[in-house]
Amino acid sequence: MNIINDRQLKNLVVSKKTFVKDASTKNLYIEARVRSNGEIDKNFYFRYKQNKKAYSIKIGKYPQISLADAREKANQFNSMLILGEDPKASLAKTQTEIITLQNVFDEWCANNTSYNSSHRLKLHVISKIGNKDIKTLSKEDIFPILDRLKAENKFETLIRIFRGIKKILLYAMNREYIEYNNIINIDIKTLYGSYKKQNLRAITDEERFKELLLAIENYNGNIFTKVALQISPYLFLRSANIRNLEWNEIDFKNSKITIPANKMKGGEEFVVPLSNSVIKLLEFIKPFSFHHSKYVFPSDISKSKTISENTLNQAIKRLGFGEEMVFHGFRTTASTLLYEFKNLHGQDSEVIELCLDHRERNKVKAAYNRSLRLSDRRFLMEWWAEYINKLKGEI
Repeated sequence: MNIINDRQLKNLVVSKKTFVKDASTKNLYIEARVRSNGEIDKNFYFRYKQNKKAYSIKIGKYPQISLADAREKANQFNSMLILGEDPKASLAKTQTEIITLQNVFDEWCANNTSYNSSHRLKLHVISKIGNKDIKTLSKEDIFPILDRLKAENKFETLIRIFRGIKKILLYAMNREYIEYNNIINIDIKTLYGSYKKQNLRAITDEERFKELLLAIENYNGNIFTKVALQISPYLFLRSANIRNLEWNEIDFKNSKITIPANKMKGGEEFVVPLSNSVIKLLEFIKPFSFHHSKYVFPSDISKSKTISENTLNQAIKRLGFGEEMVFHGFRTTASTLLYEFKNLHGQDSEVIELCLDHRERNKVKAAYNRSLRLSDRRFLMEWWAEYINKLKGEI
């Protein structure tokens, strides 16, 4: 495939990362790649060989850089080659444009769509030092951010932020934007000590769980908050997966939810079998949000946003269970009681863990278990739904 004109380039569609040659200009290519939202990024590259080695120079992103401008720039580089000059070496000598941390972050996000903590980096790092030249980024820029997170007892966030920074810097090194940065050598354990994960508050007593379920049924607040609370004991998904649930992820015909890999903690697509009780709740809430938002549980402030985890936790407090339970605790409740009643539902530990998305991450072992026991999980989820309904007195 060759690009002949701007109209062809504008309408170019690809299914994976592809280099497309420009038909009229030697060594000019368009790198096209699909982003997680379905949009296609298009970047101009000048690709050439000199002394039997391959080189690549990024000219710019389309349409910010037009096809005509990219061709003109490529022809300048071709003229250098004819004169025996190395375009990349010449460009390095005259390059004055500053590549910021924001620039590298945006490019890295486009190339790493499976990474699910980019929002944390935006909030804690990019919003504060995004305009910093990537070549001069230092530990002195990073330490205040990490120190503040430590002071706020957000150690897990601190660790994830640092891992994200390292990934960005390694990307910059591989793209040859920088030669090296000693930030990647920071020893978090030496600076901030070991992290002991706190046990989240969760109700594991059957009678108290019943009281919570009944209290949720009588909740008189926001409709989206109420249904999110009603549906969560059945699904025991992570908070982010419930809050960011989209209508296009729900398959009513086959009674399942398919959560894409970029939304999952483990970075793998996750299929959730739906019980009849969950289907009924989704059908109930659908008229309230389906035509106004892509989210099942949109924010009351803006339909383009989702309800927050704090909203759900505050609702649990309003119900009088704040000292015993947080929203994430629904996972612990389900895990504890499902293990306790294994003799009743008859499913083994693997099925319980799969329902919680605690999967084998070893690629070799996982290859032999592609089905992930979906039929067993569907049976267990239906059993669990009936158990909940009995506690609520609906059966």
